[in-house]
Parts: sequence; C-alpha cells; structure tokens
Amino acid sequence: MTPDRLPDPLRGSFRRYTLYDLYLTRMRYSWIFCAFLCLSCSGSREKEGSRYVSDQTTPTRGDWVITYTLSDPENLNPTNSTSADAQYIQSYIFFSLLSVDARDTSYPYVPALAVSLPEISPDGMRYTFEIHPAARWDDGSPVTAKDVEFSFKVIKNPLVDCPQLRPYYEFVEDVAIDPKNPLRFTVITNRKYMLALSSIGTMLILPRYVYDPDNLMDKYSIRQLNREAEKLRNDPNIRRFAERYNSMQREPQHIVGCGPYLLEEWVTGQQITLRRKPTWWADSLKGIAYEAYPDKIVYRIINDPNTAITALKAQKIDVMNGIPAKDFMELKKNTSFLEHFRLETPPMFAYSYIGLNLRPQGRRPIFTDVRVRRALAHLVDVDMLIKKFSYGLAQRVTGPLYPMHKGSYNDTLPPIPYDPLKAAQLLDAAGWKDSDGDGVRDKVIEGKKVPLEFDIYVNAGNEVRMQIAQIIKQEAEKVGMKVNIVSLEWSVFLERTKKHDFDAYIGAWIGSHNPQDLKQIWHTQSWAEGGSNYTGFGTAQTDAIIEATRQELNKERRDSLYRLFHKIVYEEQPYIFLSAPLERIAIHRRFRNAYVSAIRPGYFPAGFWTPQNLIRYGKATAAP
Repeated sequence: MTPDRLPDPLRGSFRRYTLYDLYLTRMRYSWIFCAFLCLSCSGSREKEGSRYVSDQTTPTRGDWVITYTLSDPENLNPTNSTSADAQYIQSYIFFSLLSVDARDTSYPYVPALAVSLPEISPDGMRYTFEIHPAARWDDGSPVTAKDVEFSFKVIKNPLVDCPQLRPYYEFVEDVAIDPKNPLRFTVITNRKYMLALSSIGTMLILPRYVYDPDNLMDKYSIRQLNREAEKLRNDPNIRRFAERYNSMQREPQHIVGCGPYLLEEWVTGQQITLRRKPTWWADSLKGIAYEAYPDKIVYRIINDPNTAITALKAQKIDVMNGIPAKDFMELKKNTSFLEHFRLETPPMFAYSYIGLNLRPQGRRPIFTDVRVRRALAHLVDVDMLIKKFSYGLAQRVTGPLYPMHKGSYNDTLPPIPYDPLKAAQLLDAAGWKDSDGDGVRDKVIEGKKVPLEFDIYVNAGNEVRMQIAQIIKQEAEKVGMKVNIVSLEWSVFLERTKKHDFDAYIGAWIGSHNPQDLKQIWHTQSWAEGGSNYTGFGTAQTDAIIEATRQELNKERRDSLYRLFHKIVYEEQPYIFLSAPLERIAIHRRFRNAYVSAIRPGYFPAGFWTPQNLIRYGKATAAP
C-alpha cells in the first residue's frame, strides 16, 4: 500500500495508487483511508447550472484547476516522499511505463511511457517493455532503458531514503537492455510476485542526467545492489550519490520528470503550482494516460477545513475531496452552491484506525498486553462515530483488508462491541488497578509503579480526529485510563510515528484496487528497516503468511491466506479498526471529463478541460 494519513479519520489515509498505484497510483503506502462496500461510484444527480452549459465537445487546453490540499507534503522527491498528497502531485510531473484506466471499474493497465503493454514470459518472471520512441526528457534527450535501469538502482541504493518503497521491488533481479534497441528492455525477476506488473509498470522513471550527473550509479549492477546492500553502505560513491539525491526535495530544478507538468512554485503553507510544458512529447498521442489539458494545476494549502469550505463556496477552490461529512450533507442542500458545483461520492480503497505501540522505546509499556489493547477497543463506540461524523457514509471494518476486495476480506469476524464493563474486566485481568485511589489505574512494572496513562496523537487541523480523540479520552477516564491528546503539525506527526515515538495515534491508510501487499505495513522487517510497521506488530508466523501471499498467483489460495492474516490481526489488536468511508468530492461545473473513481485521490485534474466560453484563467488553445 502506500502510505498516507487522511485528514479525516473517517475518510481515509495508505497514501499512493500502486506504485503500488500512485507510489504505488503510482498506489505508492502511504498514510490515509477507504472504500464503501455496497455503494457505487455514481455521480451527483443535481441538474447542471445553465451558466455552465456549452455545446463544445472537442477538448481545449487552457484554464487552471485549483485543488484543495490539507498541508504541505514532506517533500516532492520522486522516491522518498511517503505522503499521498506528494504522490498525487508527482504523478503529473513524472511518468511511468503504464497507467491505470481509472474510469473502468476493472481498472485495466494501459500504455503510458511504454509503447504497449509488456510481453510476459509463461513463468511470470520476465517482463519485456519498449519505451515510446517519442518520449523525451526536458533537455530534448530520449528516454531510454538506461533511465529505467537507473530508476531501479535508485530505489535499491541502501542509503536512499525510500525504505517504504523497497519491499515492492525486492523481486527485481536485473534489467536486460536489448543491445540492438536502447528503448527495449526486460525486467528479470528472482521470484513470482503478485504485484510485479503493477510495481514495474507504475514506477516513476527518473532522468539520469538530473539525478546522477556524475554517473555514480553506473558503477553498480542491480544484482550487486541486491546482494551487497549492507557492504555498499560504506561505499563512497553510494554515499555520495545518496547524500545528493536525498537532498533534492522541493526545488523546481530538482523535481524533473518526463510528465506533462513542471513544478513552477512551492510557497510553503500556501500553494504548490504545476505549469504545463508548452510542448510535451505525448501531445499528439491519444489515450487516458496522455490527457493534460489545464495550463496549471494549483494545490492550495489550507490547514483549516472550515476555511477550506469557505474558499470552496467562494469558488476560490475548484476541486475539494475529503469534505467533512457534515459539511458535505449541508452542501447537498445548498442550491446556490449546487449551481456551481457537483458533488460526488466514489468509494475508496481505504480504512481508518487507531494505531497502538506494541514495542515502545523509552515510553510507558501501556499497549504491550493484548488485553489492554482489546480493552481500549471496547471503549471506542465505532457505530456512534460513523453516525456522528460520517453521517452513515461509511461502514465498519475489522481488519487490514479492504471490504471491496471480495474474498480476501474476512467477513466472518464480528465487530468488537462497545462495552465499557468488558473493558474494565480486561484491565483488571491484566493487573491494572487503582492502588492509590487517584482515579487512574496503575501497575508495578520492573519494580516501578506505572500509571495507566498514554498520549494519543492527532494531526493539527483535523477537527474530526480531534473530536474522536476527545470521545476516547472521556470513555477511557470512566474506567481509570488517563489520556493526553497531543495535536501535531503534519510533518511532525509523520516523523513521530515513523520513529515509533508514540503511544497511540489516529490514522488511516489509502490503498489500491490491486491485491494488497501486506509487507510494508505488517512485516517485522518494516519496523526495524524503516517501513510503515509503526506499531511493531508481527511474528515469524505472520511474516511467513505475508511472504506466502506475495508469491501466490492463485486468487483463491491467496484469499485464504489473507483471511487467516486478517483473523490474527483481529485477535492481536495492534490497530483499533474504525471504518471504510465513501469519498466526498466537489468539482466545479465548468469542467468537462471530470470523472471520479475509487482510485485515489478520486479525481484526476490533468484530464479536466473547459469549454472556451467558460475558461476562468488564461487562454484556450486547441488540443491536437
């Protein structure tokens, strides 16, 4: 999955579409959340305002799309960023071999940088691609197989800050370039992998001339990087490359791809602006992967949801997703607003949760006992939270699989009921009792009396998560647990969780339509090696199940492994699983081709086009 926390906990965070489809839609695990089981991806039924009627059917270039985002991404480095917001932005600057047709609910892969879908060997271990002969970098040089090979090497460089990404490329053994055709190459794998096509096809291809001007990575083969990773950590060229590459985070001259847009400007806390290239190598090509109509895509950063809604109503924002459910329901009744905007509720591959630290380092060992974790789960009235904060636009989840993935999601497990009495009994059984009468349970651990007190982190600006934390605090105090709510700026929130410096936090994962690769979030290696296993969950048994699912190409056998893993996670309770929501999106009515999808972020602004008479910014030009 790709990691990213969503702003609205009952909305979502497994922030890319696979890289895994952004990193992974590339997904690229990210942080944030999910899909509604029974509702379809149908659009709003309100009638379009007459002022936005146009007979034009041929797309034109021009206009800007101004979208809302909650906060600055941590960076825009093409491999090192982990937030979903970063990955959405990168998907227009960089390009991958394949793309996904998000309009088709079977989500087929389509050619992008590659001229066609790959040839796959009968054993599923060789993938042969050819790069489109028109593909060019911004300096006019052709995109070649050497750039693809280099992109794999970047990910496999042991000192590049992309540990969250490496699990998706462990299966890549080498790249064999056709000696007679520099555009044709074969990716050779060392084992079968259920997401091989996705991981290879949606990897962002990087320009060697920008990221490795001294050709340092040419000195190493992919096989060598696979087998000598630890030894190479001390290699001066590996270190020199990684230090430079890791520092390339946000300057426009350092964020360069062969996609249709350039990073024009990043004003921290205000906005990120992408500008369409005057000419792009794919301008004459047809297909969903090559749609790039707006002159600019502007990501307006507004940390306060109320301010964002005000800006939306004033038409200072054209597109907004993650609209708080209460506001969304109110907007549906606002006839003046509906004259200018349409509202959409596509499903999401995502879920929200409360993460609990099973392996605290230098913090109180509150959640090392499964009985304490289950006790807290009994204090969270999830059904009430869905009703109160999602207005019914969500469903409960019981584990780490998405309900829309039929067969893999274990629907035999009952949701954990809200039961404060049961919570108190579990705490008693775990030895947590109020020995001094101060209202807070305590326990002697290693000769020291430890109070049953913990911090719960929420990201600043997320009012829903803050309210959920307050409800948890109130419920916990009734049974003798003291809860401190800590609001953190988004980048600090991410950093603390990555370093396991927390007791509990509210987060979410956004995922992909692809089968889930559980390794990034749930494998024990993903705790020690900088993956996304923030809670420290896992045993040899669960690791073995994860490895087996990754190599199982038969869906029925893979689904049985998923259901077993789901059951173990349910019993061990490293997360308190909350819900899978519908997305909530508003899109300005002047745009055409503004379809929505279950693939994050739910809309795709590069495909938006505006009839000439409705353009608000810039001038129209004819699209070829």
